[in-house]
Amino acid sequence: MSYLNMAMVQIASLSVSQDPEQKVNENLAKMMGYIDQVCFINPTIDLIAFPELYINGIDPINWRNMAEPIPGGPTTEKLCQKAREVQKWLVPGSYFERGADGEVYNTAVLISPEGEVVMKYRKVFIPYPLEPSTPGSEFPVYEIPNIGKVGFLICADGHYPEAARNLVLKGAEVIIKPTLQGEWIGGVRNHTPLAITRAIENQCYVVSISQPSPMGMGNSVAVDPEGRIIEELGTTESFTFVSLNLQEVRRVREHGSLGMFGFLKLLKEFKDSGRNVDECYQTGIENSELYKTLSFPHPKTPDQLVNYKNKEEIKS
Repeated sequence: MSYLNMAMVQIASLSVSQDPEQKVNENLAKMMGYIDQVCFINPTIDLIAFPELYINGIDPINWRNMAEPIPGGPTTEKLCQKAREVQKWLVPGSYFERGADGEVYNTAVLISPEGEVVMKYRKVFIPYPLEPSTPGSEFPVYEIPNIGKVGFLICADGHYPEAARNLVLKGAEVIIKPTLQGEWIGGVRNHTPLAITRAIENQCYVVSISQPSPMGMGNSVAVDPEGRIIEELGTTESFTFVSLNLQEVRRVREHGSLGMFGFLKLLKEFKDSGRNVDECYQTGIENSELYKTLSFPHPKTPDQLVNYKNKEEIKS
């Protein structure tokens, strides 16, 4: 059997510094303290994961100034040094990356115990106009030696079944989802059922780590391949441990969820038998009947959203 022993660290970025560099350093110092505490309490832990944008916080004014290269930037270098020090896999949530193209991405990384960035994922499904970053375009998967394959989603990515399915068809057995979700985005009736649904339909573990109050809603959750909640945090700053038996993913995919529902195997068999199970993708999502009924484009900035709303009021 192979296990991934994870720490889910649910912490909020509370630095109020107006200096972007100081803000990042204060949040990093708090993160490093939690890493030390986790390793002291549970020295057998394999991987430590944090929420979305913990390092940067929500800063609509300075977010571009906080972006830096990944790898090579000072924040990543400090995180890599810490991973080497504690000899653990780190998923330090996500933070703003300045790409070689000059764009700014919301990026999650997997850092090895040797202090190397072995996987980088740029958030694809940006929730405009709330977030201004540039979408990524790839869904990488990484195989942790002697454990199994992991992939990332970031917050709003979880609302798109295509995102998780891309990872799973590449072999992902665990989806780690750094999240910054407030109560006003549907609360637990939105956050938790999405994690359960993505786990059931892809027969994999889904672990969503959210910032707690006051930045987010907390309720970080780990769900098994059959949709059971195996660990869940409350709304305050805290952390917990979860042991993911990846043999369960392999068992469920081979023999079916609850011993009979072979969702992924049957998907292939139905497709192989000539059933057009992916009809919605055959002519391109963008050409579907639905999109003939919707106006375009979606507002990308707060100003565009206000103008859009005003136009709609005039029409009505």
